[in-house]
Amino acid sequence: MSTIEDRAPVTPVDRPAPPPSAPSSPPALGSRELFYRTVLESLAEGVIITDAENRIFYSNGVVSEITGYRPEELLGADVREVLFRGVPPASKLPTKECSGCAEVELKRKDGQMGWVYLRTTPYRNEAGEIAGTITAISCIHQLKCLESENEALQADIRENVGSIIGDSPALRKVISQITTVAPTEAGVLVLGESGTGKELVAHAIHELSPRKDHPLVRVNCASIPKELFESEFFGHVRGAFTSAIKDRIGRFELANRGTLFLDEVGEIPLELQGKLLRVLQEGQFERLGDERTRSVDVRIIAATNRDLLSEARAGRFRLDLYYRLSVFPIEVPPLRDRQEDIPALISHFSRDAARRLGVPPPRITKSNLRELDSYDWPGNVRELQNVIERAVILARDGRLNFELPHRDPPPKDFRAVSAPPADDDSDPTLDELVIREREIVATALQRRNWKIYGEDGAAALLKVKPTTLVSMMKRLKLRRPSVTERL
Repeated sequence: MSTIEDRAPVTPVDRPAPPPSAPSSPPALGSRELFYRTVLESLAEGVIITDAENRIFYSNGVVSEITGYRPEELLGADVREVLFRGVPPASKLPTKECSGCAEVELKRKDGQMGWVYLRTTPYRNEAGEIAGTITAISCIHQLKCLESENEALQADIRENVGSIIGDSPALRKVISQITTVAPTEAGVLVLGESGTGKELVAHAIHELSPRKDHPLVRVNCASIPKELFESEFFGHVRGAFTSAIKDRIGRFELANRGTLFLDEVGEIPLELQGKLLRVLQEGQFERLGDERTRSVDVRIIAATNRDLLSEARAGRFRLDLYYRLSVFPIEVPPLRDRQEDIPALISHFSRDAARRLGVPPPRITKSNLRELDSYDWPGNVRELQNVIERAVILARDGRLNFELPHRDPPPKDFRAVSAPPADDDSDPTLDELVIREREIVATALQRRNWKIYGEDGAAALLKVKPTTLVSMMKRLKLRRPSVTERL
């Protein structure tokens, strides 16, 4: 077997030979091979040099690290047979006739497959004939694994966020927040009006989290009688109360190692909030009527359509529990703030309703879109879904007819304060404008008993976002009167 020194000088095909020059200190003839080997062994990449028949006559130490073969095991072997036999991408390997690059799977000595990046350059002999190739090898297996993981994650995101229909900027922000917080263990507080899809957000967070293989348990706090909250959350033992005829597991135990979704969390009684805070902080609780302390590992996602911070400041919700729940708040926009999503939602709901009802999908016209787009949707996506389903049921000849409720006229109180008296010919001032704005907002709050969020809240009556109404109240120095002030 010939050595590097025995072979003709290596001249890459794609680069002209450098002009001859007198080196300042050329290596002695007898030490030339040692010099070349030292240079090649010092490289951070693997180097394989083959002859015209693809037989390996040199490989450096990095090649041994990547392939698992010792240099003497590779010497004289066909590079394609020993390293790339049976590998599907082998046909894409650079040939000895031209330079090229490729990402391929290499077969290690132990049979394991690993991704490598090849850069192959032919070299010529003194007669100008191609004498073999020089191949640089870099290990990119970890990078390819990360790419595969990223592709799987992106597919998972598309699958689990796909139930959240729309592509508006407001919705894209929500989806970005979901993908950011889902892989963490942070508590999430999902805010938004009724019908905006808060449960879909909670489901997407769970499915994109490391807990996705464990349960997602939902608790509708608004539907639980006050006296049964503790049993519902933590369970009870037989005899704990009159109707407790057997032991019962609570929702926290059911959600162990998974996610607990507390829908309408603002409805939890104040006296139970301390026990809830304890299990969130310590992961420990006792079943009702039991002295044994149990431990759970649960991630909490809470949702509400109420202003919990205002509720906490008013003494109706524990402030420390609010901060514990709202580590990462996500506000789901109402449908009126993302009306560009309405066509996609109409298409989705009409196809889904037609499939479930066993009828042909109806035809959606531009007139349908204009009619639905002109409505402000106080019930949000849930209301739109119900309207579409009813229209599909009543469709005639594939045409949709919608039954939208009439808009309520502005309350008389608003008309009374929003226009100056007819006999008042004085010039209006900005001070009067602020006074009238304050009167309008105060009237709306009084009519809704100072409730801000929800379909029956003052924000819906004024047709503004709840957060906007809160900002207006601060600017106008409006606050809910205390009990003594109302007496």
